Amino acid sequence: MLLPPFLGNVIALLLALMMPAALGCLVLAGLCLRTEGGINFQIGGSFLRYILWAAIFLTMQGIGAWFASLGLGLNGFNNGLGTGELGPIAAVVTRFVQDVVLVHLVPVIAAALVVKAIFDIGEGHNPLASIISALFLLGIQGLFTIFQGWNDGSGFATTDFLVNAWNYLASQLCPLAASLAIGGAVLAYVRDRNWMRYAASSFGLLTVSGLWYLVKAMAGA
Repeated sequence: MLLPPFLGNVIALLLALMMPAALGCLVLAGLCLRTEGGINFQIGGSFLRYILWAAIFLTMQGIGAWFASLGLGLNGFNNGLGTGELGPIAAVVTRFVQDVVLVHLVPVIAAALVVKAIFDIGEGHNPLASIISALFLLGIQGLFTIFQGWNDGSGFATTDFLVNAWNYLASQLCPLAASLAIGGAVLAYVRDRNWMRYAASSFGLLTVSGLWYLVKAMAGA
């Protein structure tokens, strides 16, 4: 489908803004992680929604390729039209997200979360929620690099991205969380508190892949 040059440039501009939009979603996801408890998240909550939108923004080119395979391609997606006079807008937004938000603003927010963790301890609350959210925010640049490696640019890039995210969660993050749970079980045992829930959580996190295959077998999938 052919478009007028201006509309094609607008589409190209929007595509150029996908990267900073994905970074912005990751920053908002880190803030929502603290709101949802830090060490847990809500199904359908804001944290998962922003992660999903980050995946969609990163794989938008693949979504366009999928539509093009059905005969609904747009020249802004497929022919690489330049942004023309709109080009500086994309450059300014990208530099703002990279130089202002990630380099200067995110570390300040993470530092505020560390202070919040200290206040949580003073009130007798668990400080892990604020600490984990701060670590998430400080690791956004590295996480974004990993996300880019999961984008294969194919028509199924979005779903492939989510599959890679699940594999990374099960193989990399769950064992780390299990080790933290073991530490929590030891501390709870020393303080004569309920330690079984931490031990059970650790066992579940270490066997999450096996549990998933078991659930699929039970469902006949």
